[in-house]
Amino acid sequence: MTLYRRNALVGIGGITTLTVAGCLGGLLGGGDQGTTLWTQFEEGEQQSLEGHLGTFNEGRDDAMNVENISEMDSQLETALPASNGPHTFAWAHDWIGQYHDQDFVYDAADDIDIDLESTFTEAAAQAVQWDGAVHGLPYAAETVSLMYNPDLVDGPPETLSEMVDVMEDHHDPDNNQYGLSVPAIETYFVSAFLNAFGGTVFDEESGELGIEDDVFIEGIELLEDSIWPYVAEDPTPESQIPTFSEGNAPYAINGPWQVSSFREADVDATVAPLPDIDGGEPSPYTGVQTWYFTTQLESADDTALETTLEWAEWYTTTEDVILSNAQDHGLIPVHQEYTQSDELGDDVEAFAQTVEMGVPLPTDPRIGDVWTPLKDGLQRVFNGQASADESMATAAEEIRGRWD
Repeated sequence: MTLYRRNALVGIGGITTLTVAGCLGGLLGGGDQGTTLWTQFEEGEQQSLEGHLGTFNEGRDDAMNVENISEMDSQLETALPASNGPHTFAWAHDWIGQYHDQDFVYDAADDIDIDLESTFTEAAAQAVQWDGAVHGLPYAAETVSLMYNPDLVDGPPETLSEMVDVMEDHHDPDNNQYGLSVPAIETYFVSAFLNAFGGTVFDEESGELGIEDDVFIEGIELLEDSIWPYVAEDPTPESQIPTFSEGNAPYAINGPWQVSSFREADVDATVAPLPDIDGGEPSPYTGVQTWYFTTQLESADDTALETTLEWAEWYTTTEDVILSNAQDHGLIPVHQEYTQSDELGDDVEAFAQTVEMGVPLPTDPRIGDVWTPLKDGLQRVFNGQASADESMATAAEEIRGRWD
């Protein structure tokens, strides 16, 4: 259904329920649990969220409760049609179009007390709207970038060829040492290389797939030559992330949500821009992190609606939240008053440089049909089962079959 962005190391295979200011009953949001939000955050980011919730809930009769969900996309697909989902959840903006068409999201255009255009950056304000509706409020921009372990290397590489030389020196799979940690077939994590020569997964202006184009195939071949030879045999996040967090790779490519977890594992993950690519430019997908308003609000009482809207407005405009997200988790502010703040920290500066290289995630409702066949296609190439040309042709045929 979706582009895999965050990994699900917390509560793999089910739902891990965390409560703030109250005990939750049952398995899913809504119902008798009161006003509920869902996240799929890593541990460090989740702990910060709970702290902010404690502040928000202080003195409130209707407390906002939180659940940390693994595989949130599939959980939402089940819960929301059954009117048993959360009132709000946090995710990148790329689900807006699809969820609008599926009637999963609530239009809060007439309810919010914030003027989007005067409060947030233009890109963030546009990201949470679809067809005249306002389906959430934005709180940060993000993308994946390079991280390095200063215990293993002196600094970041300026070029991909320099990075390859260092990875070659450190790569020793027989001794559990690798050149790089990256979820190697997850499109979001390797999009900088897939898009490096002008390729695109999906052209929103023309509505056409781009995965069979020569420039996109060239991006896959770049992965084959310069990235995939230096990662662990298992390309999944569950295998790749420990490679860096256990000190077994000099480099990682990951997002701001992972920074605090790496550092809590005693790896001083240092964020840097992606290196230059000979003959191309790194162009990763970028996302606007959003508190979505779900259709659970359509049947909610006035108290739950008010709590949900107040939570989203408070979280997206409160200085302590914005600055701690930046300083602790590398999240780039989208509130206009804080985009140029000198209190954001080095992580945000590095991630911001990478965001400037990137392109926004597509929001066309059909994009949800693209990610799984594309990932399967990358898997075939990664495993040596098919060439890039052959595999993308197969993936494109499956995607267009879903569209017919």
